[in-house]
Amino acid sequence: KVSLEMDATQEVEIEVPATFGENSEFLWMQGKPIQEPVAQYGPFVMNTQAEIRQAFMDYQTTEFGGWPWPRDDMVFPTNKGRFALFDGKETLPKDEAEPEEKEL
Repeated sequence: KVSLEMDATQEVEIEVPATFGENSEFLWMQGKPIQEPVAQYGPFVMNTQAEIRQAFMDYQTTEFGGWPWPRDDMVFPTNKGRFALFDGKETLPKDEAEPEEKEL
């Protein structure tokens, strides 16, 4: 992991070394500091370690709403595209929806 702070008034040139191979990923984010503490563990980002522990316990208990599939290792065809399943309704992103929702 690498984190950089940059001055928005300055031009920045970024080069990826050839030793990184063909596939590299770069995530560019921008935001104003909110002057709050940050605690991070795995995918969880909160303000305190206590909030991290609570989020982790919530996830272990509910999986943040549950896993609606009959198996833990569900795999869908690659041509299916992005979708969400909630309360038995499959929802597609607006640009892909042909109807917006359909009952399963």
